[in-house]
Amino acid sequence: MPKPAVLIIIAIIIIGVNAPTTAQQGEIMDIPQPQHYFVKLLATRDGFAENMTAEEERIMEEHFAYLKELVAKKKVLLAGPVFNSVFGMVILEVYSEAEALEIMSKEPSVTQGVLTYKMSPMRASLMADNVSAERYVADESDKVLIKEVTVTASLEDVWQAWTTTEGVTTFFSSQAKVELRPGGPYEIYFLLDNPYGLKGSEDCKILSYLPQKMLAFEWNAPPDFGMLRYIKTRVILNFDEVEPGRVKVVMSHVGWGKSEEWDKLFEYFDNAWGYVLANFEKQFSGGPID
Repeated sequence: MPKPAVLIIIAIIIIGVNAPTTAQQGEIMDIPQPQHYFVKLLATRDGFAENMTAEEERIMEEHFAYLKELVAKKKVLLAGPVFNSVFGMVILEVYSEAEALEIMSKEPSVTQGVLTYKMSPMRASLMADNVSAERYVADESDKVLIKEVTVTASLEDVWQAWTTTEGVTTFFSSQAKVELRPGGPYEIYFLLDNPYGLKGSEDCKILSYLPQKMLAFEWNAPPDFGMLRYIKTRVILNFDEVEPGRVKVVMSHVGWGKSEEWDKLFEYFDNAWGYVLANFEKQFSGGPID
């Protein structure tokens, strides 16, 4: 990154007011609404922008890498330098003021004494929608995870099970938010004691659908998989009424990267989707859901 761009950064931090409330089965989870904070980072010495030492340049590289990781985690929504008065700019998204303060307390340029900061509440009323180039794998593997199941049910009932909040909570998890529209949320919450953002498939969206024929949505890794959690894969479901009252669902999970960690994630979902589809089958056979 050029020197001016690694100088000093303002952080605008979007914070949620309250922790999520517990939803009953079949209900849309009460997701906290964000608050906004403006955090201005300033140099701790005169002339910093013009004559950084080698050590300060190293620290600012750590500062940039720290913010870049937060972009992937949807904590940073905007970053860049501001000239003339010499400071920079970042947007972060979190869900408590304590989280905002924690982020700033760990910011490398702050912890190492190069920058200091001031934080004030604000509101970001209008923001353009932007899809990061790093949302998906740049060089995808040709691996496809395929699962299928056939259930005794009407096509309409099977479609409703996968495309509504009420439907997915009968077999997927007890808390979810699904809105059947392009760009609508397809969020299933598994780790209910975790804060929002680390519960399940937060920030996953519906990509496309053909009524009662096909549904495509984004998916993400569990928190245990580190930065892979913030790279979306894609799930495509095809629905086929093989005979009256019998519906086959074929799942294709694509968008994998090429590394040992991606192979571990593929193996994880090979087991996880088998579990989900088994519960889906039990839902229509009257068996107990695990």
